[in-house]
Amino acid sequence: MPSHTTELAAAAGTGLSRTRGSFFFTSHLVLLVIVLLGFSPSFYLRPIFHRGAQLPVILYVHGTVLTGWFSLAVVQGWLIRRRLLRWHRRLGYFAAGYAAVVIALGAIANLLLISRIHSPADGQNIVVWGNFFSLAMFAAFVSLAVTWRRNPETHKRLILLASVSIVGPAVARLPRWPVFGGGEAAGRNCAIAGVLIMFASLITFDVAVRKRPHPASVCGMAAVLISLASAVFLGVSGIGYQILHR
Repeated sequence: MPSHTTELAAAAGTGLSRTRGSFFFTSHLVLLVIVLLGFSPSFYLRPIFHRGAQLPVILYVHGTVLTGWFSLAVVQGWLIRRRLLRWHRRLGYFAAGYAAVVIALGAIANLLLISRIHSPADGQNIVVWGNFFSLAMFAAFVSLAVTWRRNPETHKRLILLASVSIVGPAVARLPRWPVFGGGEAAGRNCAIAGVLIMFASLITFDVAVRKRPHPASVCGMAAVLISLASAVFLGVSGIGYQILHR
């Protein structure tokens, strides 16, 4: 029979595992809520906020697919919490292919935005480059997550980082709710602040459960911040505009 000490250790390990699973599941749930709130005025509730104004069909498809990714991440987290690992793995194969669709449609939507920019001083230059870098980060994180799928601690951080890397546009749209009345500048600041808060939460969690940040968290955070800084530089300097219109 197992000793009392062994039983306590097993119980503690189970409790820690549940705590870790709860953090990642809750994080994905929060990201889904942010997407639903951020895009409600311009997408989900568009007939109410923008009566008579239609979006191109490709943007409806893009928005639907993007919502599917964040919903899929929540379902995957729920399967882990329920210890349905076999279903989690099976759905993971589908999610890997689904990520490719997210990237393709995101690139197409960004190309539509480029066609509406006619000046190096247009603030949308930053948005366009931010979107391109976000898609690149998303592709990298998902690819690494697939590679490290047999290492749960690394895998789930990479998947969370993948979702965080593309949630910026949704966060940027939160100030557009009539109750806030924020403009484009407020949206950019909100997006940057939101991403920083998410990173701070992940690092705080790592320190709480591991006593030190996880390498995937640190490297992922550094990569996203560098990509954001690069997007701002290209957008503000005018170099990005020249590249896009050559």
